[in-house]
Amino acid sequence: MNSTADWRHGSLFRRLRGVSVVFLACLLLLGAARAEEPDPALLVVDDSIETQSRVEDLIDRLTLHEKICQLFFVQPEQFSRLDRVTAFSTKLASAFTRFPVGGIILFGPNMTEKSLAALNAGMQQASLEAVGIGLLIGADEEGGSVSRVAGALKLPEKQPAPSRIGTPEEARESARIIGTYLARYGINVDFAPVADVRSDVERNEIAGRSYGSDPENVARMVAGFTEALHECGVVPVLKHFPGHGAVSGNTHSGSGISVKTLEDWRETDFVPFAAGIRAEAEMVMISHQTAVAVDPDSPASLSPAVIGLLRQELGFEGVIITDALRMKAVHEPYGSGEACVRALEAGADMLLLPYNFTAAYESVLKAVQEGRLSEDRIDESLLRILNLKERYGLLPFSR
Repeated sequence: MNSTADWRHGSLFRRLRGVSVVFLACLLLLGAARAEEPDPALLVVDDSIETQSRVEDLIDRLTLHEKICQLFFVQPEQFSRLDRVTAFSTKLASAFTRFPVGGIILFGPNMTEKSLAALNAGMQQASLEAVGIGLLIGADEEGGSVSRVAGALKLPEKQPAPSRIGTPEEARESARIIGTYLARYGINVDFAPVADVRSDVERNEIAGRSYGSDPENVARMVAGFTEALHECGVVPVLKHFPGHGAVSGNTHSGSGISVKTLEDWRETDFVPFAAGIRAEAEMVMISHQTAVAVDPDSPASLSPAVIGLLRQELGFEGVIITDALRMKAVHEPYGSGEACVRALEAGADMLLLPYNFTAAYESVLKAVQEGRLSEDRIDESLLRILNLKERYGLLPFSR
C-alpha cells in the first residue's frame, strides 16, 4: 500500500475509534481494493500491446503472395481484367481472391452517383472475405481541377483549388466538406493535402495546386486540412515529398528536376510536411522528382537518401506511398517491375499505380524469392499498413 493510502487509513482509525472492529476491517479491505485498481493509462498501453500482437499474428498467417499484394494501391481495372469498373460484380469479387491488393484508387470514369457507394461497399466486403483485411479506397480530392469525385458526380460541394484558399480556417472547412462527401461514398483515403511550397520556376507543375509560397502559412493550411479530414474518418496523404513546388518539368510526361540544397528544403518544403506529421498524418507520398542536391542519380521515390530524410530527419513513422509509378519519370527508365523493387529497397511501403500490375507483382515476388528483398522487409511495410488499417477499423478485430 502506498503512503497516501496509509495516511488515509490512519486518519480513519483516529476518527472512528468507537466503531466495531468488523466494520473497520471492512473499510480497510475496501481501501486496499481501491488502491490496487489499475491505472487507466496502463489499460491503454495494455490495449495497444494487445492490438499490436494481433496485427503481428495476422501478418504471420498471411502467405507471401498475400503480403506482396497488400503493398499495391491500384485501379480496379488493373487486377480484375475488366475494361471499366463502375459497379460491383462477381467478376470483381473474384479478382480479390486472386490478388488481395491493399488499396484501390478511383478516378472519374469509375464514379457514378447511382453506384459509387455500393461499389466501394462491395469491394470492402470482397477484400474481407478474400484475406480478412479491409481496403484503403482513395481518390485525388485536393479541390479545384483535382477533384475526382466532386467533378465526376457534379457535386455542389466542389471546393476551390488550394491556391485560392486564403486562411487555415478556410482550409479546415474545405477539408470538412471534402471529407464528409468522401466518407459518404465509402472513400477512406484522400490524396491531399498538397504540402508543396510554390516557387517561381519555369514549367512549374504544382503552381495552382499549392497553398502558396510562404512555408509557415502553407504549414498552417496543411495542418488544418489534415486535422479536419481526421474528424471525418478519412486518411490524409501529405504530398509530394520532399516538396514539388520548385520542380522544373512534369514528372507525368518526363523528368522533373529540383536544384534546391538540403538547407533550402529545410527552410521551405520541410516546414509544412513537419506540420502535417505533427497533426498525425498517417501517409506521405514521395514524388518522382530528381532532387539533385540529395540524390542526383535516382528519382526521389526510388532514393534511400530522400526517404531517409523523411524517416530520420522528420521522424515520420507512418506509411510512405510512391506517386503513380506509371508516370514517365520512373516508368520509362525502369519499367514496372524494377521501379517497384527499387522503391521497396529505398524504403517505400505502398506502390501506387504501376504501369503493369502483373509485371510489378511478379518482379517483387521474384526479388523476394531470389533474396534481393527479404520477407522481413515486406513485413516491415506490411506492419505499417495494417496498423493504419486497424486504426480506421479495416481489420476484423478493430471493427
